[in-house]
Amino acid sequence: MLTLAAAIALPAGAAVAIPAETLEDRAFAILRTRCISCHGGVRERGGVNLSTFARATRAIPEGGAAIVAGDPAASRCLERVRSDDPDLRMPPDGAPLSREECDLLERWIRAGARFPEPWAMTPLADPPSATVDAAWSANPIDRAVAARLAAASIPLPAEAAPRALIRRAALDLTGLPPDPALVEGLAADPSPESWARAVDALLASPAFGERWARVWLDLARYADTKGYEKDARREVWRFRDWLIDALNADMPYDRFTERVLAGDLVPGATDEDRVATAFHRLTLTNDEGGTDNEEFRVAAVMDRTATTWQAWAGTSMQCVQCHAHPYDAIDHREYYRAMAIFDQTADADRDDEQPVIPVAWARGQTTVPVMQELPADSRRTTRVFERGNWRSLGEAVEPGVPASFPACDADEPLDRLAFARWLTGPAAARTARVEVNRVWETIFGRGIVETSEDFGWAGSGPDDRALLDALARRLIELGWSRKALLREILLSRTYRMDAVPTAAALARDPSNRIPSRAPRFRLEAEAVRDQALAVSGLLDRTMHGPPVFPHQPDGVWMVVYSGDAWKTSEGGDRWRRAIYTFWRRSSPHPSLSAFDAVSRETCTVRRVRTNTPLAALAAINDPTFVEAARAFAARAIDATPGADDAARARWMLAAALVREPSADECRRIAGLVAAERAALAASPSDAAPIAGAGPDDLERAAWCAAAAAILNLDEFLSRT
Repeated sequence: MLTLAAAIALPAGAAVAIPAETLEDRAFAILRTRCISCHGGVRERGGVNLSTFARATRAIPEGGAAIVAGDPAASRCLERVRSDDPDLRMPPDGAPLSREECDLLERWIRAGARFPEPWAMTPLADPPSATVDAAWSANPIDRAVAARLAAASIPLPAEAAPRALIRRAALDLTGLPPDPALVEGLAADPSPESWARAVDALLASPAFGERWARVWLDLARYADTKGYEKDARREVWRFRDWLIDALNADMPYDRFTERVLAGDLVPGATDEDRVATAFHRLTLTNDEGGTDNEEFRVAAVMDRTATTWQAWAGTSMQCVQCHAHPYDAIDHREYYRAMAIFDQTADADRDDEQPVIPVAWARGQTTVPVMQELPADSRRTTRVFERGNWRSLGEAVEPGVPASFPACDADEPLDRLAFARWLTGPAAARTARVEVNRVWETIFGRGIVETSEDFGWAGSGPDDRALLDALARRLIELGWSRKALLREILLSRTYRMDAVPTAAALARDPSNRIPSRAPRFRLEAEAVRDQALAVSGLLDRTMHGPPVFPHQPDGVWMVVYSGDAWKTSEGGDRWRRAIYTFWRRSSPHPSLSAFDAVSRETCTVRRVRTNTPLAALAAINDPTFVEAARAFAARAIDATPGADDAARARWMLAAALVREPSADECRRIAGLVAAERAALAASPSDAAPIAGAGPDDLERAAWCAAAAAILNLDEFLSRT
């Protein structure tokens, strides 16, 4: 598999050096920032479109062409940007182009008006060369980062302390705090060999799949309901379990892509292969009376098209269903060729979710909606929708990919399986860049391409092209193994940087784009909840199965169409990992929403972090967090019999933060407990509601306050 993948995606001579900014780069930057908003794929004012060479050089209504390659004098665009007449000058709003900008455009047109190739479509660049510091030369990740640090005159950063490192790694790889034995083992032996063993243990943990499945559930718009106003329940949790198991088994990304997009078409497809295709049956389904099934079937196919291109290629396709892409070289007709790939399946927005397959599990059997190709004599004809209107049908089209992307095999019918193989074959460079960027974003909080949903001209572009390409190359060379890639990232010196910035780093890299220190950011919603339950001792580690219903406030569900209600789960199901929580599209769990979980009505490539009072209120008042504080206090009391307040505070801080607390920190927690004791002694009836049922409620209530304060510390809620 490794040799095949490398042969397909990295042919001899494919690697290139990253070029410096060229004349066409600078010229196109002017067009993109000053012209294309009015003269692009959406708005072609005056019939002028400057987004691609073909569009810019075609004839326009007022005569001639906006750009005539090699002839600045005949180029109407240059004439208009240099005009002194305010009624003719372009752009009409804002400051005119400077003389230097106009001269640059003239030189560019005279040189042939060559448009730059989109960076994400270029071959993978050569890996970075070795650095002066041997510790930063072991892998291409460190070489790329060290080169940028040197260019910014920032000294190579120090390494984080062992306890901080193991907490960071555990949260990154498993979404849970590390086991104490792992912490103490690395603290006792912080050697590179010991660190590698700790990373391997975390990668082998079943919790790995649960943590990384969250990313793909957002991409898959996974939910336990169908969406729209009725938002009725559906049985799709077997896909979630398949995803967890596939990630734990380190299914290679090329094979994963085949199974998810076309598992039913794989030769000798198994039930598990078919379950994987539920990825694209998770589109919204409209059960409301009086709706047109064909309308919503078409909507689902459009959703599948947009989701696939965004998740695998970092390409925004939604707008192209109505008009040409406003920035990238994708035409309106090409969207429908891409849509035709997904337009031949048997599902039709039916109430019964057919086609489905029965799947056995530990407690019986469930059914899962799956993808199934239509027979040859029932295939649909896909047509262009004029201006995106599904009732206004234009010309018929065959399945295909945009001409700006690598070509498909013309001798092979382009069904979903052939398309999946194209993604990791001819299009492998872009596919690998998108996936490694997603991995980097999940670990470091921000992608090398910050706009992970858009690798086109409207996106941010890579902060470090050499680093991105080095990671993409390694993913392919490693046989598309994401665990192997993660292992290399975590063993790198870059990952092990201290989170405390130097003065030089703050001055020259204030946003940590290089990066010059380990990033610090708040944990995602699921990890906030899971970590609190784990530290408190309440977390139930049971895997798989139907969704569960942890505490949520009364009245959150207001179901109009049925008597459906949220019934809180019994026993340990209340404290399962958040990935198993029932997900209602019209009303996601409120405490998860407070920490930026999404509704999953559409594909979400990147969650945007916010900081609002709602998050703080949820972390201290939500019933699950209240229960976690009670349990953490009880655990501390049991673990420290006879200890004074400072010693017990030390135990709690160390257990939660995975480090040795300072004496001052312990004194402050002990002071909080003393103040709570005094307040409760003056009003004993307040103790029971805080501590819950049980003996010695005043003492337990005082320590509940300490536990709640610790579980709400910024350090506890953050990955550092």
